[in-house]
Amino acid sequence: MQTKTLIEVRYPDCDRMGIVHHAVYPVWYEMARMDFFQELGFSFADMNAVGVNPAMVDLHLQFKASATYPQTLYILTRMGEFAPKKLELLYETYDLLSGTPINIARTFHIWTGPDNKSFNVEENLPHIFEKIKNAAAK
Repeated sequence: MQTKTLIEVRYPDCDRMGIVHHAVYPVWYEMARMDFFQELGFSFADMNAVGVNPAMVDLHLQFKASATYPQTLYILTRMGEFAPKKLELLYETYDLLSGTPINIARTFHIWTGPDNKSFNVEENLPHIFEKIKNAAAK
């Protein structure tokens, strides 16, 4: 499964030269992650309702080109590796008009439960783990 998230570069996202500041990209990945889980059928609201959270423990990104104001981008999000207690998501950011690659990124997450400790999704939410497996296969 792959989702597509549109991003409008805002003026406050940029430095004085009009280039998107590096600190903005993780926020955009969070937006893309929300879209991904919504499409998966386990939205952030659903997660909050059962006290589950895919806590991010690692972020890696590589810049290919600068994003600038005003520009429209899109982020493609798909699943990487996964297991009952962990999940990797992969992101590719592109300029909407030209298709120019802007960056690629990876986030790594550990599932946590209501007590903020490691949570086994396969054991505790088998229907959700099945959705994750199905999304990884697409």
